[in-house]
Amino acid sequence: MKTRTFAAPSSRREFLQTSALAAGSLLFTRGSAQVADPAKPVNARLQIALLGVGGRGKAALTALQGEQIVAFCDVDHVRGREELAANRISSAALARFPEAKWFHDYRVMFEEMADQIDAVAVSVPDFMHYAIGMTVLRQRKHLFMEKPLCRCITEVRALRTAAASAGVVTQMGNQGRAAEGIRLAREWVQAGLIGRVHTVHAWNNTVSSSYSLALGPDPDAADETPPPSLRYDLWQGVAPERPYRKIRSHGSWRGYVDYGTGRLGDWACHQLDAAVYALDLGAPLSVEPATTALPPGTFPVSSSLDYTFAARGENPPVRIRWFDGGILPPQPVPGFKFNDAGGSIFYGDKGIMTVGSHSANARLLPDARMAELRASLPPKTIPRIVGGPHVEWVNAIRAGTRCGSDFQNAAPLAEIALLGVAAIRAHSRLEWDAAAGRVTNSPTAQRFIGPGYDYRPGWGV
Repeated sequence: MKTRTFAAPSSRREFLQTSALAAGSLLFTRGSAQVADPAKPVNARLQIALLGVGGRGKAALTALQGEQIVAFCDVDHVRGREELAANRISSAALARFPEAKWFHDYRVMFEEMADQIDAVAVSVPDFMHYAIGMTVLRQRKHLFMEKPLCRCITEVRALRTAAASAGVVTQMGNQGRAAEGIRLAREWVQAGLIGRVHTVHAWNNTVSSSYSLALGPDPDAADETPPPSLRYDLWQGVAPERPYRKIRSHGSWRGYVDYGTGRLGDWACHQLDAAVYALDLGAPLSVEPATTALPPGTFPVSSSLDYTFAARGENPPVRIRWFDGGILPPQPVPGFKFNDAGGSIFYGDKGIMTVGSHSANARLLPDARMAELRASLPPKTIPRIVGGPHVEWVNAIRAGTRCGSDFQNAAPLAEIALLGVAAIRAHSRLEWDAAAGRVTNSPTAQRFIGPGYDYRPGWGV
């Protein structure tokens, strides 16, 4: 067959490890504070605390209902319970744990019942990930943290180091890493189905005031009174102290640079994961942003970014282009339909491949090419995960193995997303020395690699 060339367009206790560990699994270091209990069977239910009850906390609760939820922690119990009650599945899951204790402050939770907690799942706004994560890891508890792991690169690196030192099982909540599509993508790329990949286009087309205040209420509106159920001081956490406004703490926090990471931070760990995993990309060399108007202290309505990655052995350099907020990539083939939730398109020198949002539904393009090769696709050599990322996490805790998106794997992916966030905030091209953790072409942009403000005291960071 003639080769075709395609060009892209411009632990309360740690479990006793009784099973033999597979290649690549974790070898845990043991701390004096939390000693393994040889009397506890490895199939006992884990005792888990959920931090953040609404939002992604619903997914954690429903996925982990086979374990023992011993604590719920949320700054607003009323709102959290209402969100759970509104969903039939999560409401039924909540009813399974009537003895679980409720807390507003995770620090109080650990003071009162640290010895009753094996693991913690965190589903709270980005700006509190680091403070909570470091507290959990100092307690040597297993940790599930939603993406993008932290709010900035310096926090990600510190959390990754702390996780390695703690010797616990970690997992970042980018669901696609536990799914089928991302495994197919890697198997197909590694088998050479589309040749050597040189370009990847990724997108997310959701348009929402959650990501940009230019689409929502006036950010300079008058101060408001917090609802009685909300412990607003606890909600502010490490961030600079400000008067309460509903827009900031309910729904649109992602749109403020002091709290969230915009649309890119929310979605890139989903849509870029297949490329990072399939191509063994490593850290980017540079990223250049283009955005709509950049409101002070918030994120733009739309953005596109151009990342460059170095060659890896015989594999060429890779260019990743990101599109969001109504901006879409060029059509890869006639008639291709872009899903608003997003996806990515791989261009190789012998073909094109696409995966959907969260790395789902890998297929070759055009459809005729997929039909042609369907009977001769590469064997499935990568172990599959059953039950999703939360189940993978608790199974890994029992087995003493690593998760696919444990912090050692997840941190580099999160850094790619957060470097792009830094470029958007700097509104300039950034050249990146990953080893040094330094922007080399713009000293003034280095401040966007860190938190950008002093943490409020009393939070352990």
